[in-house]
Amino acid sequence: MACSALALALAACGEGDKVEQATSTEVGSGTATETEEKPGGSLLETGFGQSDTYVSLIAIVENTSDKVGQTVTVQFNVKDANDDLLVSESQVEHFSRVGQNFPVQTQAELPKGKKAAKVEVTLLIEDNGAFSPEPFPEIKTGRVTVVKSEYGDGFSAKVEVTNPQTEPLKSPKVDVVCYDTAKKIIGGSFTYPELIPPSGKAIAEVDLLVTGKPASCVAFASPGPLED
Repeated sequence: MACSALALALAACGEGDKVEQATSTEVGSGTATETEEKPGGSLLETGFGQSDTYVSLIAIVENTSDKVGQTVTVQFNVKDANDDLLVSESQVEHFSRVGQNFPVQTQAELPKGKKAAKVEVTLLIEDNGAFSPEPFPEIKTGRVTVVKSEYGDGFSAKVEVTNPQTEPLKSPKVDVVCYDTAKKIIGGSFTYPELIPPSGKAIAEVDLLVTGKPASCVAFASPGPLED
């Protein structure tokens, strides 16, 4: 499998690397299969949503080490019902606190008329010093409110974000992950609010990319690149 070969090749680059793989299908979220017995992080859950030719690709990861600053790379292979590879995308994030779990997500455009049937996910954890090793306090989020989009047939979400510091919080990443009634991931989206006041709050608004109407959504927030 192409993603397996890529992951294993990258895993050879660092002593502290860790690779995991999972597959999500139309009928449910994926679970991880560990392919490298090295500490760092784990895949908790994977899933995707589709609207027209666009897909939302999501992998929820957890920092299982006692360190922060590890580079978190997730590679997504989107396939149709015939197991044909439609598109590949990757996204890079990082762990900012011990015990943290958050979604690594991105979006992709499929060829016209194609439908995603499953997404194969590969997680690579590297402790290469690319990000700050200093922990960042948890950025708390409130309950997610989902409303019908003002334009079109889609949905949008609003969530309150709290700044844990006494200085302005610039461009944190706010992720929203949505589920169906069976508690399976059906998509989501993300945004970067420009500023959260010192020790204050702000409302983040996100246009969702989901399959159908969500039964529930949850939000996560992490420091943006300007905070590292």
